[in-house]
Amino acid sequence: MGMAQKTGFAISDGDRKLIRDHAYSIREALFTCLTDTQVECSVAFARLLNRSGVTSENYRLFMRMLITNNPWVVEELLHDRDPRLVFSTIRPDTELISTAFEVLMSRHPHELHSNVLEAVLGIIQNAFFDPDDGYKIYPLGIMDLNVLGKFLVKDKDQENPQNKLILEILDRITGLGVYYGDPEKNIVAKHAFSVRFAYFDSTRDLNDAIPEPLLVKLPNRSDVAPETDFAGLIVERRKQKRKIATRPSK
Repeated sequence: MGMAQKTGFAISDGDRKLIRDHAYSIREALFTCLTDTQVECSVAFARLLNRSGVTSENYRLFMRMLITNNPWVVEELLHDRDPRLVFSTIRPDTELISTAFEVLMSRHPHELHSNVLEAVLGIIQNAFFDPDDGYKIYPLGIMDLNVLGKFLVKDKDQENPQNKLILEILDRITGLGVYYGDPEKNIVAKHAFSVRFAYFDSTRDLNDAIPEPLLVKLPNRSDVAPETDFAGLIVERRKQKRKIATRPSK
């Protein structure tokens, strides 16, 4: 069977058909991460994305790779990048913000890789820097604040980077509706205050503001590793990249 040829960077009709016909296999290879071979494939693709950087065309792919929550994939994808700033060049829209909250909802505390947590918190921080503007894009509710607040670490102080970022976001949201007198916004703002108060008040626990089931701590079960030789290659490659990055200029 003849196949259309690819010209330059254009995608041929044949390539489109192959991708469409084998979408399930591609998905299994890149996003499932249940076997060492799948993890190796996903890590290799994460390396490619890391080199290209986040753009308006590929940011959904970045997010989908983060959702694997596999440490090897996540760390390759975000190597030499500040997780909080990964999506800072992408204008927040309803889909991106909704996905960020879905990621928080999908994992328990301790289960979500710290870099993934920081990346999605960065999206939310950016979107709700002005809470009323953010609310126009994504009208967040009580459950959104619960899944955000469940990642507060009560036994660590407010300068802990994770706590600091979450508390800052909640503080912004307490100002929601101040100038508009919207009852629904006021309810959300009051709950943001309640979650913050549950963290700061030594006589209260987080479950005074957040449902107990959300606060259950679970380990990361998405930590399938590649084969030993491949893992060694990844580690050595990262060392080399760090050496290049820190080489003094002449």
